[in-house]
Formats: sequence, C-alpha cells, structure tokens
Amino acid sequence: MAEAVKLQVETRDPAKNKGTGTRAARKLRKAGRVPAVIYGHKKDVVPISLDAVAARNLIAGGSHLAELDLGSQTETVLIRDVQWDHLGREILHLDFARVDREELVDTEVEIQCKGDAVGVAEGGLLEVVVRRLTIKCPAGSIPDAIRVDVSGLKLNQAIHVKELQLPEGVVVDADPDVLLVHVVAPTQQAEPSTEVAGEVQPEMIKPERKDKEAD
Repeated sequence: MAEAVKLQVETRDPAKNKGTGTRAARKLRKAGRVPAVIYGHKKDVVPISLDAVAARNLIAGGSHLAELDLGSQTETVLIRDVQWDHLGREILHLDFARVDREELVDTEVEIQCKGDAVGVAEGGLLEVVVRRLTIKCPAGSIPDAIRVDVSGLKLNQAIHVKELQLPEGVVVDADPDVLLVHVVAPTQQAEPSTEVAGEVQPEMIKPERKDKEAD
C-alpha cells in the first residue's frame, strides 16, 4: 500500500483574474507554482497552487493519494487529472478529488514484473502485454503497483489476470482471462501493449493539449 504524499499548498482567490483565469495561471507558473483545484463530496471547489517541483515529484513517483495542507485544514485527495504542455514536459494544471480513506475508488496502477523468467534462459523473450490495470479498492489501500512474479515462466507460458495475487481488498476491473505477460519465441514477439486492462488508456495520467482555466 502506498502512503499518502503530504504537500503544502496555497489557496487562490476564486474571484476572476485574482486567483483563477489564464493570466493568473501563467503568472503562477512563472513563479514556479502549478495551479490546481480540489473538488468533490458536494463541497465547494477550492482553487489552490503548489510548488512545481513538488508537483512533478508527485506525478513522477506514481502517487495516487495525497494529503494537502491548506494551513487551516487538510484535505485527503486522489489525483484525478493532470494537464501538460504540448510537449508533455511541464504540468499546467492538476485536479484533486476529495476522498475518505475507506471510500471505494477506481484507479489505475502499474504492473511490475519481478524475477528472471526461466523461459528467457531457454532463448525466449519476456513480453509484457498489459502495463497498467484498473482496480477498485479503498482509497487508503491503493497499492503503489501490482507485482507479478515471472520467475517460474517457461517458454510459451503466460500469466493472466485470474492468476494474480492481489493485496487484500483490491479487485481488478478486467476479464479474468486477460493476458498480462508471457514468454514467447523470438519469432513470435509482438509489440507490447500499453493498454489498461478494461480500458483503452495508455497512461494513468495522459498529457492533454488544453487549458482548463479560461479568461
């Protein structure tokens, strides 16, 4: 289970052109901060900003759950959307959704293979077909990754969703027969898929070419 990342954030004045809007967002980014919002649980949307380096570290670390310190209160949130620049390098905007730790949520996690497959020593190639899985579990129990032991895989053997050993409380939203990883002969190798099992979405957070905050 991944721990919630603790971050210090600052609230923004929601009045037009004071804390939100394209001009204000650009000014924040020039100052090394990333504009963001907190929403959900039938409460008001709260515009905030956070340090740009902290934001990049949050995303690069594959974090799901965060605790945002607003000074007067702390919000437990899930990262729901990340907006990137057209090169996919700089974060333009973040969306955080309020959650309770015991609340059931849907999210995506990375598949990590561990061990050295026996079939590779036999001349085969280890092919990862699905790199991310959509799961449902309590927000406070989201694993940082689903680890798959491939050490016992021989040539032409495979691991499917139904063979996964999942953490307690975690359910995979995918057909049990979905192929995750297998060892194939070199002539059988296909391009690995980046699809999420159950969804066609290559990454947990996909760079988008849009600007959320309008003038």
